[in-house]
Amino acid sequence: MVSRRLRSRTDGLGGRESPLDPERPRIVAPEVLHQFDHDGQALFLVEFHRKIG
Repeated sequence: MVSRRLRSRTDGLGGRESPLDPERPRIVAPEVLHQFDHDGQALFLVEFHRKIG
């Protein structure tokens, strides 16, 4: 997250919802169902990594 704020919903871990902002980054494993909602404009960076092994 670079600026502003998103809401992160993780369906695969009991339906948890949490804020995402520059001070609280988030890592989500690819196999966990998740979605993000924004409140207006936001600037964020998405990185994809391959699981080793």
